[in-house]
Amino acid sequence: MMRKCALVIAIALSAALPENARAQRIGIGGRVGTLGVGAEAAIGFGERVVVRGGIGVTPFEPSLTLSGIESTLELPTWYNVGVDIYVTGAMRIGGGLLFKADDPTLTGVFTTNQDIGGTTFTPQQIGTLVAVLDSKGQAPYLLIGFGKHTAPGVGLFVDFGVAFQGEPDFQLSAEGGTLTDDSGALRTALDQEATQFEEEAGSYLKFWPILSLGLRIGIG
Repeated sequence: MMRKCALVIAIALSAALPENARAQRIGIGGRVGTLGVGAEAAIGFGERVVVRGGIGVTPFEPSLTLSGIESTLELPTWYNVGVDIYVTGAMRIGGGLLFKADDPTLTGVFTTNQDIGGTTFTPQQIGTLVAVLDSKGQAPYLLIGFGKHTAPGVGLFVDFGVAFQGEPDFQLSAEGGTLTDDSGALRTALDQEATQFEEEAGSYLKFWPILSLGLRIGIG
């Protein structure tokens, strides 16, 4: 469904352009960054307008240590479609939409007693803690970039930007422990901890950073 939406947007943008600005060059590329490891395709319209779309996946689940807790991070698959406007031969500004089918998820297992929402719980009571940043399936983005995807030959490109996720919901749950998180003290503590995190993180949760470095090939 996400890929179909991206394709429809790209076709609509192409159809809206005047006849003398129809596609002249195309480009393909690969990238790595905060949208995962992925591929892109670009279509040039005139000298200054490029429509591009892509997909980014994280082929592994990064392991990290947070406050002494061994955790695993699962990142979503991202789809992007948008328009770049070139202000110089290589520098551009752009905007469009990001789509995702799932949400960033962090899981961790405690080895010592933990204070959650002002109450102390043992690792056996908690089991595996699961944190999810629940946000909309699509988000508009803006970026600044360097490197023209449709320029002839091989070259590098880089994107710096941000996606606007709106007001995401930070959710905490516990799995496999001796206490259920459906109700009772643990559920109350998890809700309090999630609320405190949202208050401390403030507006940062509304944004997803975009930083990509890639290699592109221009054709035509």
